[in-house]
Amino acid sequence: MRIRAVASLAFVAALAALAAGCGAGDEDVRPAGTASPVARVTCAEDGTRVATPIVEARRDGVHLELRNETDGRAHVTIERGPSGGIGAGGPPGLSSHVLTIGPGTWTATCYESVDAVRGATFDVADTGIWVSTELTDCDTAEVSHGDPPRRVATDRSELAALARSSLESSVSVDPDAVIEPAGYPEQAEAIFRARKDGRTVATMSFWPDYTGGWLEGEARSCPDESGSSEAP
Repeated sequence: MRIRAVASLAFVAALAALAAGCGAGDEDVRPAGTASPVARVTCAEDGTRVATPIVEARRDGVHLELRNETDGRAHVTIERGPSGGIGAGGPPGLSSHVLTIGPGTWTATCYESVDAVRGATFDVADTGIWVSTELTDCDTAEVSHGDPPRRVATDRSELAALARSSLESSVSVDPDAVIEPAGYPEQAEAIFRARKDGRTVATMSFWPDYTGGWLEGEARSCPDESGSSEAP
């Protein structure tokens, strides 16, 4: 069984949070204009606070320290424009996560139950290590993923060929399209993008199952923009 949707936030949010211990407090003592190696976001009853206006990504992604000052579990979404976003959550106190978001301005919005709490923004600095996963000229991506995700490989070296096969069959990517790694070089999620005529027309992701294998992630494309020569 396969599911198709126009938003990937729920699927990504379920996989994106990687616990990694605790961090420092809510205050940022860096000189104005310098980048922090950790994005520090606080979810409070009166809104969302960001203590780090500029964040520098590491080779595995943007490290997030979430401080939850509410009485229950908090969820935060990190979004930019209509292309969707990524999420993380944690119980009261501190939790750490690694996010695969690229350079630019992002809005963090905390949620309790179904009510959003006023958001705040931060900038991810461009350090030259990010390979964009954005689809070219695509306002709303179409997403396809397995339910549940299947174990499709035992070695990372197999993933590029699997990405090509999946994209050619699921979203009709042209066989002449170039398939190349995208995202951050050491991120947990393996993402491949399909490039055709200077445009990114689709992406395919995989997640480690932490037993030595890889799970099928999601294929993303724009409707009728797969790069196939047969597409209208």
